[in-house]
Amino acid sequence: MKYLALIVFAAALIWTWNIVHTDPNVSFETHSGIQEKLAVLITDTVKAKKATATDVVVERVWTELLGPGKVKAFFIYSYKDQTAEGAINSTIRGESYLERQEDDGSGFDRWSLVKVNTTSDAIVFDEGLVVTPRETAEPNSVFNQGAPPTPETPSAPAAPATGNQ
Repeated sequence: MKYLALIVFAAALIWTWNIVHTDPNVSFETHSGIQEKLAVLITDTVKAKKATATDVVVERVWTELLGPGKVKAFFIYSYKDQTAEGAINSTIRGESYLERQEDDGSGFDRWSLVKVNTTSDAIVFDEGLVVTPRETAEPNSVFNQGAPPTPETPSAPAAPATGNQ
C-alpha cells in the first residue's frame, strides 16, 4: 500500500509540474498588448466622436482567454462632457471580442476586433437640475395634477350647508 501511495503522489507531482510549466495559448505580453491598444482605441474613439469630451480616462481594462485564438476584453472608461445644462460625467462599461489572425510572417501576433458591446452606462450631473412646473401651465396639464389650486385654477365654490336646524 505504501508503494501505491508513492506512485500516486509521484504521478500527481509530475502532472502538476507539467500544468504549471506549459506555455499558454496567449502569452502575458499578448494580453498586455491587447489591453494597451484597446485603451488607446477607446480614448481616440471618444475624442473623435465627442468633440466636447474632456478628461477621458480608461479606468480599467482586463482580458480573459475564451479558447484557442479567442480573447474577451472588458473595459470601463469615463469622460466629462459639457452640455447646455452643465458638466456631465459619463461612465461606460463594455466588452469586446478579439480573434487571432493568420501569421503574416512578421513574427507578431495579429488580433482583430470582432465585436464590441457596451453593457451599461452611468451619467452623473455635476450640478443638479431643478425641475419646476411652468408658470403658465394649462389647468389640465400634467404639471398641475395633484397640486393645490393656484390663482389660474380657482377652486370650486363651497357647497351650501343642508340639513334641518
